[in-house]
Amino acid sequence: MVSLELKGQGTIVSFTTLQMPPEGFSPPLTMALVELEHKAVVLCHAKEQDTSLPKIGDRVDLSLDPEDRLQFQVVL
Repeated sequence: MVSLELKGQGTIVSFTTLQMPPEGFSPPLTMALVELEHKAVVLCHAKEQDTSLPKIGDRVDLSLDPEDRLQFQVVL
């Protein structure tokens, strides 16, 4: 197995907002595909306190939520 450490920043390439999210999440839940360095793409959810809608091309910071899931926050 190969490990690769990536920076916690990326660019939104697509997103959607779920009005009926899976169990454990509160609606509305914004999910985004974020392109990282080296062209890797990850799926993550918006931080709960971030209620603004992202735009394609927005730069975001990535972190882990309390359940170790990837979350993003738009860089202002």
